[in-house]
Amino acid sequence: MWLLSFIPDSFLHLAVLAILSAGAVLYTIGLFINFIPPLYPYKEITRIIGTALIVAGVYFYGSYNTEMSWRKREEELQAQVKQAEQKSKDANAKVKVKIVKQLKIVHDKQVVVQQIIQRDAAKIDAICKLDPSVIKDLNEAAKNPLGDSK
Repeated sequence: MWLLSFIPDSFLHLAVLAILSAGAVLYTIGLFINFIPPLYPYKEITRIIGTALIVAGVYFYGSYNTEMSWRKREEELQAQVKQAEQKSKDANAKVKVKIVKQLKIVHDKQVVVQQIIQRDAAKIDAICKLDPSVIKDLNEAAKNPLGDSK
């Protein structure tokens, strides 16, 4: 059936209608052969071939319509996939911007905490006793710079 995809749709439709029409014409000729005595022996053969062509034509016409409906459905799904891909690209860009922003906030907070620890290093080393500012510095370093984003 995939070979039919190489044939233009209009030719397929024309072929199906030609088979159906040929069957109808042969069947009709088979009915009128009764009035022509020399052709009377071919009456049944003509009607059988006409009937077979009509049945085949109706079958092919149904298959053709089914194929065209599947092709149309495929085109619709391809359009939906393209839309989803575009939305995905947009969402990925937004997520990337957000991640970069969060990383910058974390880095900036880390630099500030390191500067505070360096500034208070003399107090920490002075008497080997914890100064209240050290506890404050460590607590500040342990905080989430982005807040609770659950």
